[in-house]
Amino acid sequence: MQDKIHSLLKKKDLLLQVELNFVIHVQNKQLFSPPEEKTINNLYHKYCENGWLRSYDKRKRRIMKSCAEFWVNNPPRFSELAAQVLNDPDFVPTKEQYREMCEDKEARNFLHPEEAKPLYPAGSLVKIKRISSDPGVWGKDFIGKLGVVIRVRKNEQIYPSNDSNFLYHILPQGMAEMIMFPEKDLKLAEVNK
Repeated sequence: MQDKIHSLLKKKDLLLQVELNFVIHVQNKQLFSPPEEKTINNLYHKYCENGWLRSYDKRKRRIMKSCAEFWVNNPPRFSELAAQVLNDPDFVPTKEQYREMCEDKEARNFLHPEEAKPLYPAGSLVKIKRISSDPGVWGKDFIGKLGVVIRVRKNEQIYPSNDSNFLYHILPQGMAEMIMFPEKDLKLAEVNK
């Protein structure tokens, strides 16, 4: 931890005043509380690790802002981080925060819809994790069930309440007929080997 603090002190001209005050406050401590450790690690990732600060250019900032707007409109994932990005123009996320928020499958499809590929090709075993449309009584029976992807097609009717790029024709276990689900209602089934 002390090495990280010394690395941060070498970059004190890059730190915000509140960050510098914190680093100066903890520089002589030997034991750190969990929130202090987390803050030190976040500052270290932000300013020291692999030149992340230098690589966080206008392009990445623009992508991060677009993703933040996407996540604010599609809560609850990343809501706090997205709000921080949108409300603080000087905010620099850690490399991990950027990856989680901007390189996520949903963000990837949002940023590059023309390049999007289905996550679950035909033949994949998937689990139905939710029913995003109002399922009524019938839908509750499918949540948690496994199914096989029979066919995938591009969703031509994308609108705010149905923002999945692909529709999957699934044959749920114990059924003789396929049912169509948007991508966001499915996840890859974990198979124990």
